[in-house]
Amino acid sequence: MSLPIIPADNDFAIWAVLVSLAGFGFWCERFSWGRKYSGVMLLITAAIVLANLRIIPTAAPAYGVVWEYLVPIAIPLLLFNANLKRIVQESGPTLIAFAIGAAAVIAGSVFAASLLDLGDVEPEMAGIFTGTYIGGGLNFAAVAEATGMKNSSLLAAAVAADNVITNLHFLLILFIPGFAWIARRYPSTYVRHAPRSSDAGQQPLHRVENLDVAGLLAGIAMAFVLAATGKWLADLVGKPQFAILLITALALVVATSMPRLVSRMSGHSEAGSVLMFVFLASVGASADIWKLIGHAPVFLVFAGTIVIVHLVILFAFGKILKIDLAELVVASAVCIGGPATAAALTSAKGWKDLMIPGVLAGSFGYAVGSFLGVFVASWLG
Repeated sequence: MSLPIIPADNDFAIWAVLVSLAGFGFWCERFSWGRKYSGVMLLITAAIVLANLRIIPTAAPAYGVVWEYLVPIAIPLLLFNANLKRIVQESGPTLIAFAIGAAAVIAGSVFAASLLDLGDVEPEMAGIFTGTYIGGGLNFAAVAEATGMKNSSLLAAAVAADNVITNLHFLLILFIPGFAWIARRYPSTYVRHAPRSSDAGQQPLHRVENLDVAGLLAGIAMAFVLAATGKWLADLVGKPQFAILLITALALVVATSMPRLVSRMSGHSEAGSVLMFVFLASVGASADIWKLIGHAPVFLVFAGTIVIVHLVILFAFGKILKIDLAELVVASAVCIGGPATAAALTSAKGWKDLMIPGVLAGSFGYAVGSFLGVFVASWLG
């Protein structure tokens, strides 16, 4: 095996590549083709290509730093908007549909684990897919950390499979309201009164208007405080592997009990997204392409099975409870794709009144996904 152009001990050069890859992912999402194929998928693909062309190493101390320091800081930054009181009060039927969808993800993960053999890592992978399909990439990282699953090639294969299935799922639910057979069986006020087109989807993504630098630094400082406290508590009870879950719990306490403090922060969600993109770049860079090819197909089937079970159960219970079709579709979108998909879907469909409930339900997924993922991993283990 030839040595990489950038050696593993050249930390500054590796960080330059990781941050550039994250920026590439955000840049792609400025364009329709980037949103279609997902900036996350494109940056991971670019990282895999660079690593396997031996431009960057597949193993380096910098990648360990991402796991140890960036992920614990990214989690609070992304969760500061997860005010549980507001979520319960304002998301209504969408939250009910989301809860059904989340339970269906757990059922799908258990069913997929019984159907397929992933070997020794099956409990961890089932937990990781449970977390990511109830919240998103934030939960993927948190469950992987909490379960001690750090096999880079397997994680890269899982991320690749996750992104393929997530994109296929998003395309499917975009078309579901247009199927006459479904529309007849799931009446929807939102679908019936939606405008024929919407230009909301043309709004630029990932921009922070009127950024308050002091507020941004306050958010980052608070994230460090929570990370330090969570790690200290985990060490205190002799469960250091659960530090990430304690950090998540502390972030939810702050978000729910101190909304005025959070309101003075600025740009924390975007800063958290940047750190998560860097994390995903490091996952892609750590991938051995041959191991990736060997594992990706079974992960695709595994993830696809979870999503199919999720859709069947969600729409079956939605029919019984007479939940609006649009609310079922939005709940499914934020369950599988995370809260960011709420804006994309509701803008594309003209369901503006469902954007906030969708984002709030997705934020609830951020809040509980990691805990449910670890529960599934422990249950199957």
